[in-house]
Amino acid sequence: MGPLNFPQLTVSSSEQDGAHVVALSGELDLRAAGELEAALAQAGTTTRVCLDLVELQFIDSTGLATIIRAHQTMAAAGGALAVACRNEGTVRRTIETTGLTTLLTVAEDRAAAIQALG
Repeated sequence: MGPLNFPQLTVSSSEQDGAHVVALSGELDLRAAGELEAALAQAGTTTRVCLDLVELQFIDSTGLATIIRAHQTMAAAGGALAVACRNEGTVRRTIETTGLTTLLTVAEDRAAAIQALG
């Protein structure tokens, strides 16, 4: 039996149209949730955050909980978080199945998510 090969999460942060953008690709799970938390913490006092999940292939309950906490933290500070997520695929299906589309602002792409931030 060879070594286990775990898919990785890639996180990148940037600024676009006055919003802090955190883009993820790969898999957001228990092993990787801390990376997302660290990237969101770098947003500092930014009041507009776009979480771009367009290139994310998988998300588990830990990843969803991390996003919910980020949303709650932003809302409590008077800010807003919007999620960019393709309209098809397992990540979108997971977000819809868990009912998070009623809590989160979810748009099909980054530009639409940033626009939804106002």
